[in-house]
Amino acid sequence: AEMRKEHDPSEAMFSVEASVPQVSYSWQDKHRPRKPRYFNRVHTGYEWNKYNQTHYDKDNPPPKVVQGYKFNIFYPDLIDKSSAPTYRVENDPGDEDTVVLRFVAGPPYEDVAFRIGRRLCVLVAILLVELVGLGYFIKGFFPYKKSIPGFATRQDLPWDIKQAASGGSSVTKTPVVAARYGRLVIMLVDALRNDFVFGNNSAMTYTQEMLRSGNAIGFTAKALAPTVTMPRLKALMTGTVPNFLDAVLNIAESDTSSSLKYHDNLLWQLKNHSNKTINMFGDDTWLRLFPDVFTRTDGTSSFFVADTVEVDRNVTRHVRPELERGDWDVTIFHYLGLDHIGHLAGPNSPLMRPKQKEMDDVVRDAFEIVSKQDMERMRRDPSAKPTLFVLLGDHAMNEIGNHGGNSQLETSTVFVFLGQGIRSPSLAKGSDVLSRLLTTEVPQINLVPTLALLFGVPIPKNNLGMPLPELLASYGDSERLRMLQVSAHQMFGVVRANDPDAREVTLAEAAGSVGAPVNCEGESTSDVLRCKYKRALAAHRRFAVSGRGSAGRVEREYYDFMVHANEHLSRAFSGYDLGAMFTGMAIIGTAAAALVVLCQASDRSGGIFSTKTWGLRVSIPTAALLVTYLISIWSSSLIEEEHQFWYFWTQTMFALRVLTSTTAGDALRTVLQMGLFRIIRAWNQTGQKWTGEPDIRLYLNSSHSGLMWILVVATVLAVNVTAHRLHMYVYPGPCRSAIVRHGGGRSSAHAANAMAYRRDAEEYGRRVAEAEQTRVAVLYSGAGTAGLRVLMVTQRVFRAVVGYASFSALVYQMDRNHGWRELGVSEGLWSLVRLSVPSDQAQIARLVYLCTALALAAGVACTWYRARVGMLELSSWESHGFRASVAQAAALDLLVGMLPVLLLLSRPHNIPLFALFLAVFVLFWPQLQVVFGPRSSIAAADVQDGGGLDALRPSKLAVLFCLVNASFFALGNSNSLASLDLSNAYAGVSRYNEGVVGLLMFVSNWSGPLWWAAAALAALALDRQGLTMRRVVDVLAAVHLWQACTLLMLSVVVTVLRTHLFIWSVFSPRYLYQVGWLVGFYVLCATCGGLLWLAGLAQIS
Repeated sequence: AEMRKEHDPSEAMFSVEASVPQVSYSWQDKHRPRKPRYFNRVHTGYEWNKYNQTHYDKDNPPPKVVQGYKFNIFYPDLIDKSSAPTYRVENDPGDEDTVVLRFVAGPPYEDVAFRIGRRLCVLVAILLVELVGLGYFIKGFFPYKKSIPGFATRQDLPWDIKQAASGGSSVTKTPVVAARYGRLVIMLVDALRNDFVFGNNSAMTYTQEMLRSGNAIGFTAKALAPTVTMPRLKALMTGTVPNFLDAVLNIAESDTSSSLKYHDNLLWQLKNHSNKTINMFGDDTWLRLFPDVFTRTDGTSSFFVADTVEVDRNVTRHVRPELERGDWDVTIFHYLGLDHIGHLAGPNSPLMRPKQKEMDDVVRDAFEIVSKQDMERMRRDPSAKPTLFVLLGDHAMNEIGNHGGNSQLETSTVFVFLGQGIRSPSLAKGSDVLSRLLTTEVPQINLVPTLALLFGVPIPKNNLGMPLPELLASYGDSERLRMLQVSAHQMFGVVRANDPDAREVTLAEAAGSVGAPVNCEGESTSDVLRCKYKRALAAHRRFAVSGRGSAGRVEREYYDFMVHANEHLSRAFSGYDLGAMFTGMAIIGTAAAALVVLCQASDRSGGIFSTKTWGLRVSIPTAALLVTYLISIWSSSLIEEEHQFWYFWTQTMFALRVLTSTTAGDALRTVLQMGLFRIIRAWNQTGQKWTGEPDIRLYLNSSHSGLMWILVVATVLAVNVTAHRLHMYVYPGPCRSAIVRHGGGRSSAHAANAMAYRRDAEEYGRRVAEAEQTRVAVLYSGAGTAGLRVLMVTQRVFRAVVGYASFSALVYQMDRNHGWRELGVSEGLWSLVRLSVPSDQAQIARLVYLCTALALAAGVACTWYRARVGMLELSSWESHGFRASVAQAAALDLLVGMLPVLLLLSRPHNIPLFALFLAVFVLFWPQLQVVFGPRSSIAAADVQDGGGLDALRPSKLAVLFCLVNASFFALGNSNSLASLDLSNAYAGVSRYNEGVVGLLMFVSNWSGPLWWAAAALAALALDRQGLTMRRVVDVLAAVHLWQACTLLMLSVVVTVLRTHLFIWSVFSPRYLYQVGWLVGFYVLCATCGGLLWLAGLAQIS
C-alpha cells in the first residue's frame, strides 16, 4: 500500500543499505536470519539561500539537497510481537558528516542499517554538552552559603569586661543579661508592605492607634533580595544573608535540602536553651525549614494563590483557642491571604483594605488575650515575665502585587513590637508618627539578635544583624553595654570564621587597651574590623572601670564596628566554587564553538545567521544585534532595562525592511507593523527605572476598565474569526476559486462559502473517477468522498472547539475579575451566560485545557485527511491557483489552536496584545490577509526575502526572533524575580502540585514568546523552501548559537563581577532567567517540542 502511493516530486526511493558488521545472533540456531522488507523515501528540495538566489532561478534551479527521510520497514513474522523494534544511531567510520541508523527487531530478522545525515544528532549532542556545562557553572555559582557549623552555647559568651580590666588570673564568662520577656507571639503577614500599616490609606486602625499612643514601636524593615518567603524566613530566624538559590527552591514544597535543622537559628535557641514550647499555624514553609521544632502545627500551602479567604480562616481559627490554652511559650501565626490578593489583583485591589482590617482585628484580639493573661500570670507569680507580641512581614510587594526583586516597594516591610515595657522612646506629642515610620528603616535581620537578647538566649552563630537600640532603651547602661558586647563578640566570631588571618582579641589586649587611642588603619578589611572591635572594647572598659566617657559613646563604638562588619560580611558571606565555574565556562565555550562549526556547514538558518562553507558570514543587522547584546550584559542598568534593547532593535529591524523594500506595498505593510509594535511596547511599563509610570495597562485598569473588557471580547472574537477564515478560505481553495470565478460578483463569493464543501466533495469524486479511468494513482483510494466528508467534519470540529475554548476562557476571566459588571451586564443575564460553562472556576479552566487538547486532536485529524484527500496537485487543478500545503495548514492550526490557553493564563489587560501579535504576523505575508478579506490562494513566500541591499535587509526570521524576545517584556515581564506572575499558575488547579504549577507559571510568563515561536514555525512552513527537518535543524542551530554566546558571556560577567554590589539583586536573577530561556524555552519548547511536532507531522502525512 505504501509503494502504491503517489510519489511527491520532491521524494525519491531510498534503498541503499549501510553495511552491518557480521554478528552472531543468539537465536540463529532456532530461526534462520533473514532481512526485512522495507520501502524508504528521501525527501529532497532546493535551498534558496542568498547564494542560490543570486546564481540560480526557477528555470535554472540549484542542485537538490536532502531534507528528510521516511523509513517503512516491515516485520510481519516477528516472533516476539510484544517487543517493539528499536533503532540506534551509530557513528559512520567512513564519513564524519553522516551517521548510521541501525534497526533491531529480533528473531527472525537481521539488523538493517541506513546511512543518513547527522546534523540533528550533532545538534542534540552539542545541547547536552552545553547543559552539562551549565550544570557545572550553577553548582559553582549558586552554592549553599558558608556557615559556621554547630549551635551557639552559653560557653561562647565573651568574658566580663570588669574582670578583664582588673587583670585577675580568673575571668568568668557571665551569662547574658536576664531575659526581659517569657513568651513570644509572632504574627507574620505575608507581603505586608510598610504603607499597609503606616500609610494614610491603611485600614489597620488599631495598630496605628497603638503606634500613635507610644504603646508600640514600629520600623520599616528592609528585606534583601530575593524577596520571596523561604529566604526571608531564613533571614528572620538566622540573621544571615540567605542563599540566592532559595528563590528557586521556594516553589518546591518537597525540597528538604534547604532545611535549617542543622543550622543555628533563633527557634532552636529558644527551644533548647530556654525550654520553650513552640507552636506554628499557617504557611507550611516553616515546617520544612524547622523540622522537629514545633509541638502543635497546622500548615497551609503558600502557593495556592487563588485562595484569599480560607487560607487565613484556617489560621485565625487557632488564635483564640491556642493562646487561651496557656501551655505555650512561642506561637507563630503566618497569614497568606494579603499576599495572594496582591498576586491576583495588585495592591490597589478592592479586597486589600478588608484584608488589612481582618489582620488588624487579629492583632487586637491576640494582643488583648495575651495582655490579660500576663496580668493574671504576674499577679499569681511575681517572677513571671510578660509576653512580647511582634507583627511583621517577610517581604512586601511592588505596584502590580508581585515580589522577588529589590525595588523599594518590594523590600519595605514592617516590624511592630507590642508588650509590657514597650514604649516609643522618641514619641513627641502631636508629631506625625506614622509618616516618620515610613522612613525609619532598619535591616530585617536585626530581629534575630534583638529577640535573642530580650529572651536571654545565645545569638545564633552566623547572625549578621545588630540589636535594635529602641528595644534596649529600657535597660540600664551596664546591662545595655553588656548586651552590645555579646552581640559584637558574636559578629567578630563570624569575621574570624570567614578570614583565617583575623586574630582573636585576647584578654590581655583588651585589658591593656586603655592607653592611646587605637588607630584603625590596616592592610585588610579584617584588620580594620579587628581594630574597630578592639576600640569598642577599650571604650567599654574605660566606662566600666573609671566611669570616664559616656555610655552613648561606647554604644556608638560598638555599632560602628557592627555596621562595618555587617557590610563586609554581607558581600563576602558566600562561597563560590571557582573550579566548577571555570569548568562550566570551558564546556559552554566548547559547545558554542561546536555550534559555530555546525552553522558553518549550512546556509539554511533563515537569515538569522547567514553562513558559507568556508567561514561564518553574518548579516550586518544580525551582527550588530549580537555584538550590542553581548556588550549590554556587562551593565546592570541595561540588564534591568533589557526591554528597551529589544524594543529598539525590533523597530530598527522593521525600519531596515522599510528602507530596503522593493515595492510600495511591502514598505506600507512594514510601516503598519511598526505602528502596531509601538502600541505593543507602550502597553506595559517594565524594568526598574520607569516601572509604575503611566502606560496603557494603567489606563485600562484604572478609569477605563470597561474599555479593557471590550478589547478582551474583541480579541476573543478575532481568534474565532481567524480560525473560521483560515478553514473557509485558505485550506479548500481551488474549488472555491472556480465557483467565484465562474459565478462572478460579490454575492457569488458568499455563495461559495456555503457551497464550498459540497462542491469539494463533488470535485473530488470526479477526480477519483478520472483517476480510475486513466489509472492515475491518487493519495486516497478508500471510500470515495467519505474521506473528504470526514475532513469537512474535522475542520468544523476544530473551529467549534476553538470557539468554545476561547469563549470559556473569556467567561473565566470575566467571572474571576468581575468584568461583566464593568460592561454593565446584569446579574441575571450573566447567570444565563454562566450556564454554558461549569459553575466552578477551576472546572472552567480545566474545560479550556480539555477543549484545547480536542482542538489539537482535531487539527491532527485534519492534517491526516488533508494529506490523503485532494492534496495532490493534478494538472486539471493547477490553473485554479495554489492552496495551503499540509505543513502550512498544520502550522497555522497550531498557531490559532493554542490561543485559548494563552488567553486563559494571561492577565485581562494583556489579552488584547495577542490580537496585535496576530495582526503583526499576518502583515508579514500578503497571502495570509485572506483572514480579513476573501481570497482563495496561499502561495509560499521566502522567509529570507532578499530585496534590495541584501546585507542590510533583515530576514523575516530575524525580525521574528526579535519579536520572540520583545514579547516577553511587552507582557510586563522583566529580569527581576518580582515580575514572575503566579496569579494564573493555579488556573484549574485545586491542590498544589509543583510540576503542574511550575508548568502553568512558565506558560503564563512566557506566553508571548511561545506564541511567536509557533509563528516562526508557521513562517518556515510558509517559506517556499518548505518545512523540513533539515531546515528546522539549521534554524535551531542558529538560535542555539545565539543562546550559547549569551550564556557564555553572562557566565563570564557574573564571574568577573561576583563581588559587585548588584551581583545578587541584578546579575543573579538575570542568570536564572537565562537558565529559564535556555532550558525551558529553547531546549524543551522550541527544540524538543518543535522537532516532535515536525516528526509527528511527517508521520501522519
